[in-house]
Amino acid sequence: MDKVAQLLKKQEEYEKVKQELDQMKKSKVVQKELAFLQDLENLLKKHGKTMSDLPKPTKGRAAKGVKAAPTSTRKKRKLKTYINPHTGEKIQTRGGNHNVLKAWKAEHGSEEVESWVR
Repeated sequence: MDKVAQLLKKQEEYEKVKQELDQMKKSKVVQKELAFLQDLENLLKKHGKTMSDLPKPTKGRAAKGVKAAPTSTRKKRKLKTYINPHTGEKIQTRGGNHNVLKAWKAEHGSEEVESWVR
Protein backbone atom coordinates (compact mmCIF):
# COMPACT_ATOMS: atom_id res chain seq x y z
CA MET A 1 0.00 0.00 0.00
CA ASP A 2 2.93 2.29 0.71
CA LYS A 3 4.07 2.17 -2.92
CA VAL A 4 0.58 3.03 -4.19
CA ALA A 5 0.46 6.08 -1.91
CA GLN A 6 3.88 7.20 -3.19
CA LEU A 7 2.72 6.73 -6.77
CA LEU A 8 -0.42 8.81 -6.23
CA LYS A 9 1.59 11.53 -4.49
CA LYS A 10 4.12 11.67 -7.35
CA GLN A 11 1.34 11.83 -9.95
CA GLU A 12 -0.23 14.72 -8.06
CA GLU A 13 3.13 16.54 -7.93
CA TYR A 14 3.64 15.85 -11.64
CA GLU A 15 0.27 17.37 -12.54
CA LYS A 16 1.04 20.45 -10.42
CA VAL A 17 4.44 20.96 -12.07
CA LYS A 18 2.91 20.40 -15.51
CA GLN A 19 0.33 23.15 -14.85
CA GLU A 20 3.07 25.54 -13.68
CA LEU A 21 5.09 24.75 -16.79
CA ASP A 22 2.11 25.46 -19.06
CA GLN A 23 1.53 28.80 -17.31
CA MET A 24 5.19 29.74 -17.75
CA LYS A 25 5.10 28.87 -21.44
CA LYS A 26 2.10 31.17 -21.91
CA SER A 27 3.87 34.07 -20.17
CA LYS A 28 4.75 36.94 -22.51
CA VAL A 29 8.04 37.53 -20.70
CA VAL A 30 9.13 33.92 -21.19
CA GLN A 31 8.03 33.95 -24.83
CA LYS A 32 10.02 37.14 -25.43
CA GLU A 33 13.16 35.65 -23.82
CA LEU A 34 12.79 32.42 -25.79
CA ALA A 35 12.47 34.42 -29.02
CA PHE A 36 15.62 36.35 -28.11
CA LEU A 37 17.54 33.13 -27.44
CA GLN A 38 16.34 31.67 -30.73
CA ASP A 39 17.46 34.80 -32.61
CA LEU A 40 20.81 34.67 -30.85
CA GLU A 41 21.31 31.01 -31.72
CA ASN A 42 20.43 31.72 -35.36
CA LEU A 43 22.95 34.56 -35.48
CA LEU A 44 25.66 32.40 -33.92
CA LYS A 45 24.85 29.56 -36.33
CA LYS A 46 25.17 32.01 -39.25
CA HIS A 47 28.74 32.78 -38.12
CA GLY A 48 29.66 29.20 -37.28
CA LYS A 49 29.60 29.68 -33.52
CA THR A 50 27.76 28.13 -30.60
CA MET A 51 26.50 29.45 -27.27
CA SER A 52 29.56 27.99 -25.56
CA ASP A 53 31.77 30.24 -27.74
CA LEU A 54 30.32 33.35 -26.09
CA PRO A 55 32.47 34.95 -23.36
CA LYS A 56 31.22 34.66 -19.82
CA PRO A 57 30.10 37.93 -18.16
CA THR A 58 32.50 39.22 -15.51
CA LYS A 59 29.97 41.09 -13.33
CA GLY A 60 32.24 44.04 -12.58
CA ARG A 61 35.40 42.05 -11.96
CA ALA A 62 38.56 42.83 -13.88
CA ALA A 63 39.23 40.58 -16.85
CA LYS A 64 42.10 38.09 -16.61
CA GLY A 65 45.45 39.69 -17.18
CA VAL A 66 44.18 43.17 -16.40
CA LYS A 67 45.44 44.55 -13.13
CA ALA A 68 43.09 46.53 -10.94
CA ALA A 69 43.98 50.11 -10.13
CA PRO A 70 46.04 50.47 -6.95
CA THR A 71 43.94 51.20 -3.90
CA SER A 72 46.53 53.52 -2.37
CA THR A 73 48.14 56.51 -4.04
CA ARG A 74 50.70 56.89 -1.29
CA LYS A 75 54.30 56.73 -2.47
CA LYS A 76 56.49 53.91 -1.11
CA ARG A 77 58.98 54.94 1.49
CA LYS A 78 62.65 54.78 0.67
CA LEU A 79 64.42 51.60 1.77
CA LYS A 80 67.02 52.43 4.39
CA THR A 81 69.91 50.19 5.35
CA TYR A 82 71.30 50.55 8.87
CA ILE A 83 74.63 49.02 9.84
CA ASN A 84 75.49 48.91 13.53
CA PRO A 85 79.20 49.80 13.82
CA HIS A 86 79.43 48.12 17.24
CA THR A 87 78.16 44.68 16.17
CA GLY A 88 78.32 44.82 12.37
CA GLU A 89 74.63 43.81 12.26
CA LYS A 90 72.74 45.02 9.19
CA ILE A 91 68.98 45.68 8.84
CA GLN A 92 66.85 47.08 6.03
CA THR A 93 63.54 48.84 6.66
CA ARG A 94 61.14 51.30 5.08
CA GLY A 95 59.81 52.65 8.36
CA GLY A 96 60.63 53.09 12.01
CA ASN A 97 58.46 50.24 13.26
CA HIS A 98 61.28 47.67 13.29
CA ASN A 99 62.00 45.94 16.60
CA VAL A 100 65.79 45.85 16.22
CA LEU A 101 65.85 49.48 15.06
CA LYS A 102 63.77 50.51 18.08
CA ALA A 103 66.15 48.65 20.39
CA TRP A 104 69.15 50.38 18.82
CA LYS A 105 67.52 53.80 19.20
CA ALA A 106 66.68 53.08 22.84
CA GLU A 107 70.26 51.98 23.54
CA HIS A 108 72.30 54.46 21.44
CA GLY A 109 69.92 57.34 20.80
CA SER A 110 67.92 58.24 17.71
CA GLU A 111 70.44 60.70 16.22
CA GLU A 112 73.35 58.27 16.43
CA VAL A 113 71.34 55.40 14.90
CA GLU A 114 70.21 57.68 12.03
CA SER A 115 73.88 58.35 11.29
CA TRP A 116 74.31 54.62 10.59
CA VAL A 117 72.13 54.81 7.44
CA ARG A 118 73.91 53.72 4.23
